[in-house]
Amino acid sequence: MTGATLRPRLADAPGDVRDAVDALLGSPVVDERPATAGFTPSVASTVVGSGGQRLFVKVAPVGGGLGEAVEAGVVLADVVGDLGPRLVGSAAVGAWRVAAYEVVDGTALAAWDAADLEPLLGVVVRLRERLDPCPLPPSVTTPYAESFVPLLGTWGALARGPRPDGDALPRPASSVAHVRGRPLPVDVPLSLLAELESRWLATLAPGSALHHGDLRRDNVLRGPGGRLRVVDWTHLWTAPGWLDLVRLGADVAACGHDPERLLRRSCWADAPDDAVDVVLAGLAGRAWREGHLPDLPEVPGLRRMQREQGLHGLRWLEARLAARRA
Repeated sequence: MTGATLRPRLADAPGDVRDAVDALLGSPVVDERPATAGFTPSVASTVVGSGGQRLFVKVAPVGGGLGEAVEAGVVLADVVGDLGPRLVGSAAVGAWRVAAYEVVDGTALAAWDAADLEPLLGVVVRLRERLDPCPLPPSVTTPYAESFVPLLGTWGALARGPRPDGDALPRPASSVAHVRGRPLPVDVPLSLLAELESRWLATLAPGSALHHGDLRRDNVLRGPGGRLRVVDWTHLWTAPGWLDLVRLGADVAACGHDPERLLRRSCWADAPDDAVDVVLAGLAGRAWREGHLPDLPEVPGLRRMQREQGLHGLRWLEARLAARRA
């Protein structure tokens, strides 16, 4: 997965926001190095102070979801603990939110190596131990299944066919006119994909684990000794505990590894087969639809990543269905 958002810089933020970062750093910022991975258009930079101190800072205004994501990371820091970077401090400056983390030596994964899979399984065990059930009160979380509903509808709309005027059903977020007639890369009937997708909410709503919601290689740091850390905790979502690993499957498959084998070797080997199929259909539908939209110059690589996720999610689902028919 290559490409990353052309991120704004702290140097372009309001002066009082920069002052807040200076205070957290303990000296004026003399160098800024924006992150090279990720797709979120908010400040995500390693800053260096005049005395050589370093922090990784996330900075964004509230109102469009970016500042809210920074706030969520602050709330989750104690819960996540050493699974991610340590939170050093945070600040609210008018409409802006600032979070400062320790700098973790290492790099975001460009690809999953075979040597990463065993440490990854260890991370999954610790995620289960620490986050299932969610340690936060229900008053501050939202079911992921509900949050994703507006992004569903691809397979149902394709299976039903277009309206007489050529527009796709059923909602604007699920417009499929640009993928209608595009051959799927798998031999799975649209009617089956639509049926699986239709059971999304009933299948996932009861989940009670804290859900990262965006687990993929560019949100995992590999340290010099091979230790993996999960970063970019930006959602206060709950879901079945196995969901993060399943949504990671397409990302692992894109690097040449078998996602089914990874799941069966994990602590979530007993994840319900039908529920996993429902998830793969729903996630792949969104990725297939959005991945074939025009590229976004300000977020290079996003559509390519979505096409990759859609392709490998569908292939995994096809393999699972074929194995059960055999």
